[in-house]
Amino acid sequence: MATTHRKQATAFRCGNVNAAIWENTGENGPFFSVSFSRPYKDVEGNWKVSSSYGLNDLDALSFVTEMAKDWVRGYSRP
Repeated sequence: MATTHRKQATAFRCGNVNAAIWENTGENGPFFSVSFSRPYKDVEGNWKVSSSYGLNDLDALSFVTEMAKDWVRGYSRP
């Protein structure tokens, strides 16, 4: 079972899309997970975060996904 302690290992950004890579510790040692987000301003001008992506975000999402995948592969144990 993974611990509840997560530490952000690194992050990537392309346009309005972000990928955060989190280091976790489990029974077999450290492992990584990735979360994706897209900040936006609501009608009142307040910053919010969404995990929903429109057509114009998909290229950026694909790009940060590939970057995150390459990073995790490089730092994960074989």
